[in-house]
Amino acid sequence: MRIRSVVTFVLAVLISLAAAVYRWGDSSHAIGLISVNGGKTRHPSFLESGWDRYAQITTATVLPPYRGDVRVLLEGDPPLDYDLRFSKPVVDLGLRRRPYFRDDILYGLHPGDRLALWVLLGSFSSDPVCGMSVGEGDLSFSYQGKVLYFCGEGCLASFRTEPERYNGKDTPRGKYSLSFYDTRTEKPVLKVPLVFKGKEDAHASGAHH
Repeated sequence: MRIRSVVTFVLAVLISLAAAVYRWGDSSHAIGLISVNGGKTRHPSFLESGWDRYAQITTATVLPPYRGDVRVLLEGDPPLDYDLRFSKPVVDLGLRRRPYFRDDILYGLHPGDRLALWVLLGSFSSDPVCGMSVGEGDLSFSYQGKVLYFCGEGCLASFRTEPERYNGKDTPRGKYSLSFYDTRTEKPVLKVPLVFKGKEDAHASGAHH
């Protein structure tokens, strides 16, 4: 019995170490307050450009007297493909009421509700010149064994002229926001800034993860 416990402990340690070393992408966490006055968040979420997958989690509390339904969307330019996931407890003991989430809308928020919402970004590519979201069906060009996609002839021509200037450019990059809008009034009840930065910029700014 003792040997089995030791083996289990060693395996757990090895898995934890492997998880600490291997990063599947970049991730961040933000804490916010949903309110009729537009809400507020502690700090922006900083994400390091150059990864092909991202995860951002926002935990928020609903302040009184707000109650209603809230639409959630990722805003920014160029638009990014994303997926929203509402975090559920592994075991729901029914001790706390939970809003219902469907089609990117949180239904039935009440004062005091607490929620956790994931934003997942991945499997997207960007034009290396302008940063616009592109993919199969757009103009393509093979460079150093890698297929690159472009939004139009202009960006492709710029890349062909100076490929070393654009190849490996960090994407996405810029400022976005995870926005929560009341479905009745269309007014924001919370906005969480998401900032994509280059690796050197993210380290210098003390990015929150």
